[in-house]
Amino acid sequence: MQLLSLAEKTQYASPEPENIHSIDEVILSGSLFKSGKLLKSLLNDLANDPQDQRWLTLILSGEQAGSTIKWLKTNGLKSQRLQVLNHSAKADPFKLTQKALASGTSHTVVSWVNELTSRELSELEFAARSGQCHALAIRNR
Repeated sequence: MQLLSLAEKTQYASPEPENIHSIDEVILSGSLFKSGKLLKSLLNDLANDPQDQRWLTLILSGEQAGSTIKWLKTNGLKSQRLQVLNHSAKADPFKLTQKALASGTSHTVVSWVNELTSRELSELEFAARSGQCHALAIRNR
């Protein structure tokens, strides 16, 4: 851990909340559909954030994209600011998440991922800072 003097802290201070460029992880014990009540509330709140008019971006895996989109519609997640990206078999979902974060067009990027290594987490944090957005990484146990 590095300690900074007061002068150094002032130099690096940001007027924005610290967690705006963070990566949070949610670990589910079951499928998306079994954890629906939790995710429905979370995604609804994010999709209708009055503080930020940018997109809520969901990055879906190819194998579950159709059923996930159906679940989103069934559960009333039809916000005008909800963007769904489905990666192709050739596209790397991690790279797509990284690109979506860095673009700056989303306030939050939600991605279904495998467990992240320290390096991958650092890369996503850098992309989130670049795009001034937040990421939510969801994975199954």
